[in-house]
Amino acid sequence: MKRTNAFLIFVLLIFLDVSISFSNDYLIKKVEITGNQRIPTSYITNIAKKYFNKKITDEEINLITKDLYQSDFFDEISVKVNNETIYIEVTETPIINEVFFFGNSFFTDQQLKDIVKISKRDTFNKNKLNQAIESIKLQYSKTGRSLAKVEASKKELSQSRVNILFEIKEGELVKVNKINFFGNKVFSNNQLKAAIKTKESKFYRVFGSSVFKEENIILDQNLLKKFYYRRGFIEFKVLSYKRELLPDYSGYNINIIISEGNPFVINEIFIQNEISNIGKKDLIDKVYLKEGEVFDERALEESKKNINYIFEKDGFTFVKIKHEILNKDIKKSKVDVKFFIQESIKSYIRRINIVGNSRTIDKVIRRELLLLEGDPFNGQKLKESLNALKRLGYFKSVGVNILKTDDPSVVDIEIKVEENLTGSFSFGIGYDSVEKTSLAIGLQEKNFLGTGVKTRIAINTSQRSTKYNIGVTEPYLQDTPLSLSGDIFDIETEVGQKDIEKLGFELGLGFRLNDYRNRFGYRFINSKTTTDAGFTGTSISGEEGKEIDTSLISYRISSNDTDSFLNPTEGTKKSLKVSMAGIGGDAKFLKTETAFKQYIPFNYGDYIFSYGTKLGIMSSLEDEKVTSSNRFYFNSNSVRGFDSNGIGPRDNGNDNAVGGNKFYTGHIELKATKLFPSDLGIDVSIYSDIGSLWDTDYPTNVKGVNDSSPRASAGVAIYWNTAVGPLNFIWGWPISEESYDKDNNFKFSIGTSF
Repeated sequence: MKRTNAFLIFVLLIFLDVSISFSNDYLIKKVEITGNQRIPTSYITNIAKKYFNKKITDEEINLITKDLYQSDFFDEISVKVNNETIYIEVTETPIINEVFFFGNSFFTDQQLKDIVKISKRDTFNKNKLNQAIESIKLQYSKTGRSLAKVEASKKELSQSRVNILFEIKEGELVKVNKINFFGNKVFSNNQLKAAIKTKESKFYRVFGSSVFKEENIILDQNLLKKFYYRRGFIEFKVLSYKRELLPDYSGYNINIIISEGNPFVINEIFIQNEISNIGKKDLIDKVYLKEGEVFDERALEESKKNINYIFEKDGFTFVKIKHEILNKDIKKSKVDVKFFIQESIKSYIRRINIVGNSRTIDKVIRRELLLLEGDPFNGQKLKESLNALKRLGYFKSVGVNILKTDDPSVVDIEIKVEENLTGSFSFGIGYDSVEKTSLAIGLQEKNFLGTGVKTRIAINTSQRSTKYNIGVTEPYLQDTPLSLSGDIFDIETEVGQKDIEKLGFELGLGFRLNDYRNRFGYRFINSKTTTDAGFTGTSISGEEGKEIDTSLISYRISSNDTDSFLNPTEGTKKSLKVSMAGIGGDAKFLKTETAFKQYIPFNYGDYIFSYGTKLGIMSSLEDEKVTSSNRFYFNSNSVRGFDSNGIGPRDNGNDNAVGGNKFYTGHIELKATKLFPSDLGIDVSIYSDIGSLWDTDYPTNVKGVNDSSPRASAGVAIYWNTAVGPLNFIWGWPISEESYDKDNNFKFSIGTSF
């Protein structure tokens, strides 16, 4: 028993001794720090000095270590205590001194720095470095260089600094060799290839549309879904989308497996209207979907827009229209569609954010908006605002997001723009029987320094004429809705053996009232006509041996609600201009011109029908006859298929055009926007023009003076929007003409932007 007790006491003493050893207290009187080069010793001492002349435990030593690690200044830390001294040894985390890129040509150094998000004076971090490598690869992949290689290394410097070096092998653009579809029975491979963004490499695809881009994978799947949904295949699915790199790394084969399903027909349409007394029949009439017809997603969306428009006209600003596909009968391939019309919560605009405008300043965009912060949200005004931005011609695309806030009665609007090249260099070459070879060069900037100011320089020269024009327009003078413009011009024209020189300037002041633009203008022209010794003309111009000063005031009112600056697909342009000469000067006449053109989309924008007309009439004042330089003249676009000055009264002696006091033109055109693959940017149209020009105040020895009979033509046109600018090819053939008219069956022009 005594031995047992003795043994227990021995074990207890050992345990107590061990316990005491694990909870040693250390008296600290001194600190020694090693390893720091950049971080001041005082910084580390400050963390440990609160323990001086005190006893600390192992747990408190661990706290010192933890505090030092949390500073993010050190990679390694060792803390030990010996003989009342605490020893701290550190290895500092390197600071990035500079970031260098090698081998890059597609992206600039600054662009890559923005991509990697690593800056000078950042602490070095391996995870951050790996993320930077992946970010660079991703951006190259988006440009079609999916085989780009990126390696990173660091070069150590003094004071725990490093330089980061990225070695980049950009590689070639990887193109798509072949696109294969599997599972399609109704639509051919070629039809499906035309529907997606990714394209096979072909000799005529010279602008990059056949380059494989990772970001197009999701887009292609959505485009296929849209293609099938527009044709009633609402059970369509993309089962697989895979790419295969060719053995020689020259390109990819794309393999897409799909399940088409069957086209569904509309069985019945229901409308649940909860906000007004508008009858079901009136609403059904505005629905593009029809019972017994194949379901079409485009018709569904257009139906919702039409219904919404009816309610907006009826005074309902806040309308919510939803749809639901019901009673899907797989065997009979039939569905019902139900529209739900409800009054949504009245919402107000808290904030309008504009993103994507790196060049155009905010106020240039905001002044086109019909909505302001604090206004009630209005979908129609928002649509009109977006169209106004598109008409500026500053942006490739204009989009909008309606963002919810914590308050259901308040929304934020985000307008997203993608800026376009607003400077344009135009270059045109033509040939006709009057002007012979002609050359047109123009330099225009629609958005100078992002301020909306328009500047222009134009030179048109041929064997018969030379025209110079320099001008500038400030659309919002001193941030007011007043526009101010000015132009200086010099025109020299050879008509037969007659030379006409016009030198002058024009000033304009405009303002907008409701949906109409109003402009008052003043124009002064000094016109001088000289005749060669061998002049064979027999008509009278009214300007022989004279200098004619024309001092002219004008007023123009116009409206434009089209949806695009360059290529309108819907909307109307209208204008009326009245000019009067006689406020000083020699010429005295009254001139009136009017123009109208409307664009109507068909088949959801696949075809654009347009028609328009122009009319003009001028008459003398105070018995002063209208001389030749002030009359109307036709160019080659007035009635396509005819020359510049190819229609109208002509001199009996030299067969040259002498202009007219009256004219009219009319145009109809049907443009197909989807006849060629969308990536080619080619539109094709057929057209017919009609027009006439007649009447002069000097009819002696002039043929066709009173001939107002219509001249008509028909033709085809190709509009090709290329990377270097628009190419236009126009063929026209007269189908009604007079014997003295001049034809021109082909016209070509090219332009570029910067």
